[in-house]
Amino acid sequence: MSEVFVEVAGLVGQVTDLPVEEISADSRFDSLANWTSYEALRLLTGIEQRFSVRLDLQEYFALKDVGGLVAAVSSAQVKP
Repeated sequence: MSEVFVEVAGLVGQVTDLPVEEISADSRFDSLANWTSYEALRLLTGIEQRFSVRLDLQEYFALKDVGGLVAAVSSAQVKP
């Protein structure tokens, strides 16, 4: 399990009030309890602050699961 995944899962848990143990790479955002557009924006803000990255808003909202978000964050970290 990567450090990025652990951090992202923790942030997802914070915004949804779900135990981090219940969040996997395959967890789909649309099936998470308490998932709304407000939580999606809170997560985006948390991700950008924690990782010092800027994610494209359209690409972010197109992500379907936690694994896709981890990949997007990892990719954004390596860009100059």
